[in-house]
Amino acid sequence: MLKEKIAKALREIYFISPFRRYFFYRYPYMFNPVQLMFLCQCIEKTLMIEGDRLEIGCGYGHTTVFLNKFLESSNALKPYYCIDTFCGFTIKDMQYEESYRDNSPNRYKEKFIINKKKWVDFTIRSNGLTNVKTFEADINSFNFEQNNIKKLSFCLLDVDLYLPMKAALEKVYPLMETGGIIIVDDCMPHEYFDGALQAYNEFIEKHNLPKKIVHERIGVIEKL
Repeated sequence: MLKEKIAKALREIYFISPFRRYFFYRYPYMFNPVQLMFLCQCIEKTLMIEGDRLEIGCGYGHTTVFLNKFLESSNALKPYYCIDTFCGFTIKDMQYEESYRDNSPNRYKEKFIINKKKWVDFTIRSNGLTNVKTFEADINSFNFEQNNIKKLSFCLLDVDLYLPMKAALEKVYPLMETGGIIIVDDCMPHEYFDGALQAYNEFIEKHNLPKKIVHERIGVIEKL
């Protein structure tokens, strides 16, 4: 009973604190519930396909945890890799937006910079996941072979800008097993992140793949 009273008193202190928004529940995902359900459906569709799973642009690791908890409940955990700079967009990628896509780099330089690999690793570990490995890297220069990533069944790409999305698609698609699924986030006209849509459209046209964009912004590529 004493523990409950102390916990209630602490919660009241949190509530009157100017920092209360950090102590009370806020929806943590960049995807809405329907979009998260669709990601789970795609993963479920690839459960019997050989190959590991990959996420490029994992941010703070919230979606990473959600998807792996879904896999855990399905008794289908296997290696899951995350690649992120953990410090926002690279100068090269932002400069490309300015030089070739008429987007000011000032739009991007403050986004996703309050992050560290060790914080994301802690989030993953504190949720009891041991199958997830993170890489602090720029996808433009990341070497999959050197990091022993050879076969994939599912991949979530959420890197927003044109250059990293283009690089991610070109590097990941050859690693996908037949029937594997790549999810490309932000495939929609957007003031800041329309580069993802451009890279997706160019890629499917280049490889003669069907265009499929669902739930407002989720581009889908299935390995044929």
